Amino acid sequence: MKKIEDVQIENVMPTVDNGNLPARKESMSPFVFSGTVFCSGHEELNAAISLKKGKENKILTIPMRQILNSDNFEAVVEGLESGSYKFRIEAWISDIKTWAKNVTKWLSAGERIDSDLKDGVRKIRKYARGIPEGDHKKVIEALKIMEKEPLRGLSLLEPFMPYIYEKEPKKGKSFTTWFPLVIQSREPITSSWYEVFPRSCSPDINRDGTLQDTIGILDYVNSMGFNILYLTPIHPIGETYRRGKNGKIPAEEGAPGSPWAIGNKYGGHKSINPALGDINDFEKLVKEAQSRGMKIAMDLAFQCSPDHPYVKEHPEWFYHRPDGSIRYAENPPKKYYDIYPLNFYCKNRMELWDELKSIVDFWISHGITIFRVDNPHTKPLSFWSWLIAKVKNEHPDVIFLAEAFTKPDLMYRLSKIGFQLSYSYFTWKNYDWEIREYFTELNTQDKAAYFRPVLFTNTPDILPYSLQNGGRSAFIMRAILAGTLSTSWGIYSGYELCENTALPGKEEYLNSEKYEIKHRDLNSDESISEIIGRVNEIRSKIDAFSIYGNLQFLKSTNPSILCYVRKSDNMDALVIVNIDPFSTQESMVDIPDSWKCKGNVRVHDLLGGGEYEWNDSMNYVKLIPEYMPAHIFVRVA
Repeated sequence: MKKIEDVQIENVMPTVDNGNLPARKESMSPFVFSGTVFCSGHEELNAAISLKKGKENKILTIPMRQILNSDNFEAVVEGLESGSYKFRIEAWISDIKTWAKNVTKWLSAGERIDSDLKDGVRKIRKYARGIPEGDHKKVIEALKIMEKEPLRGLSLLEPFMPYIYEKEPKKGKSFTTWFPLVIQSREPITSSWYEVFPRSCSPDINRDGTLQDTIGILDYVNSMGFNILYLTPIHPIGETYRRGKNGKIPAEEGAPGSPWAIGNKYGGHKSINPALGDINDFEKLVKEAQSRGMKIAMDLAFQCSPDHPYVKEHPEWFYHRPDGSIRYAENPPKKYYDIYPLNFYCKNRMELWDELKSIVDFWISHGITIFRVDNPHTKPLSFWSWLIAKVKNEHPDVIFLAEAFTKPDLMYRLSKIGFQLSYSYFTWKNYDWEIREYFTELNTQDKAAYFRPVLFTNTPDILPYSLQNGGRSAFIMRAILAGTLSTSWGIYSGYELCENTALPGKEEYLNSEKYEIKHRDLNSDESISEIIGRVNEIRSKIDAFSIYGNLQFLKSTNPSILCYVRKSDNMDALVIVNIDPFSTQESMVDIPDSWKCKGNVRVHDLLGGGEYEWNDSMNYVKLIPEYMPAHIFVRVA
């Protein structure tokens, strides 16, 4: 039977699954540790965080602060570097804290405290030994004052009490188990993604694009402030059941096929489609991106065309029908004749798993540290847990993004087992109430301990109805929301040109780029690239947008005006968005608590320019979608 301690510690955060999996936080960001601490009786309690890094024996102790009128304690720690950590909470009955509380109450009640006062002063003198000389003198002076003016003396002692608490005997001390914690680099957790088909990057409408042409668009993408260029699959594409325009089978002659149908006579997942170039072109692309402060993200799609070399070399790695033929991919009501799914539960599965890891290792050796993983929710969780742990052990800086539009619990589980980034439901959150509800959930201390959403406005698979119907104003509005509601966001190429021609009745693109090559006019009058660039510039300059879990929604008197703040110690950012792309909207909106000073406050609009004199409560805004559907305010010092 487990021993019952006098001091109880519960609700420890940040933890994931009661500490069975590590919580995560970005390096150099404020990190809040918290827990509920209580005991029987009327004694006062103190608590502290014990923190140690990796296999080091050195333990850092951080005092916790008790939240007024509650049993909740917290400590804010900053400046933690990347790496693996462990922490626990220690708590104990504090005689000194109990004494100070009782003295205050007795004085208020008119009780005599002569004996109690002498006892407390004696103990504090004892525990104050070792305080630096200057502070020690202040403590002694406060104790002298306390003998005549107890309440004033207690007030003067308050700044030195954490040191006193640390030195006093820890009566009834108890502690939690050690909880795992991973501190990861802010980049590319704080990121902006631009998705592109390299075969569509040609500046010449008379030929298809190549990896060399993709180098040619780096400056364009960089000018919009994106720091990650995500490439759709660049591998050889299968011929068998190749899909043509709008995904039709059989394909018309010359159809390029879907890049996700990977593999043909030229190779598989470790090969490059010869039409795009070779490995030297790829390495040059990676280096050119790095020279601009950008990174290349690769698509990791563990599936095969019927023409993939694995099919002949390892038919046992696939699912087989009773007649011996290999089963193609299915997602009822859809059937994907051009793709064979891998059987992760095959008899020699470790041989398969090792081969798949070797694919990741191969591309890491050629400069890739970011992988966007296609449909991870259709593969075993045990595989991803194994793969990510293996890769991260050898290459700690590698990042995996889960492209998983599936049930919430499964999306969350993928993040818990190692995916540092995830797709989200943002694409379908359009109304005030659902945006508030969803992002309030994602910013709870529980979810923020492991889940990091990348807010994609669109994908090659998804053209949401909001963009189909809302026109250019909707594209601007959704980009601003995506860029300011989370630390990471992204667009699929063509978004900045407001492309929105859909298959009738579906959230899909007509003439999808998945099955054909596009040639775009990047200088189109419809382009919103300048506004997107402004959003990314603001994100890079305002620290609040690089911190996750700091989002708070504020009051707005009009549900078509969404108001929220991204908080930081340096500067809060207030975002106000008209989420109605069709109409001008007006509202009274609240301001962040940190701006409320019983007087007027001056605010500057980083997005549209201009300064305004606001009062410290509700203020009027009017947003015209055709002009600019949002403000991003900071307080003017």
